Amino acid sequence: MKSGTIVKTSFILSFIITITGAYMKITHSEGAEVLLIAAVLTSLTFIVSAIYEVRTSKRINSSEKTMWTIAFIFMSGIAGLFYLFNGRKRIAENL
Repeated sequence: MKSGTIVKTSFILSFIITITGAYMKITHSEGAEVLLIAAVLTSLTFIVSAIYEVRTSKRINSSEKTMWTIAFIFMSGIAGLFYLFNGRKRIAENL
């Protein structure tokens, strides 16, 4: 599986599982904890694969790589949306 596919898939799965798990937790449904743990794992997968994609890019300078890395670590949801819809076209080499 290519890195770009992992980035997209893990972000979408993380987003969907987080929303579903949060809703189940609010409604006190069984199995919400399992979904939230899966959401954390898919979010970590997204963060690691996105950082790898940014760090190996030759299209941006090191200060922008550092900015993206910090954004992914501290604001993964917002940074992920912005990265997938705007930044990735310019940063990733093989879409």
